Amino acid sequence: MAAEKMREIKICIPEELFTLFLPLQAQEHLLKAKKEVLLAFRSLIDARLETLEKRVARKAEPKRKIKIE
Repeated sequence: MAAEKMREIKICIPEELFTLFLPLQAQEHLLKAKKEVLLAFRSLIDARLETLEKRVARKAEPKRKIKIE
């Protein structure tokens, strides 16, 4: 698979403009949306950590010898 080029677009709005031009309700929605995005990333990180911990736990189990008669 060819490496994909990614570009980041960052929009910075000074707080004065944020509060001046956006209605209070819009500001609240945007702040809640930002929180939801952060929570989504947290859940992705938590799921990946859980997967890694399970993998380590499986490798850490001691192997047992079974006697065959």
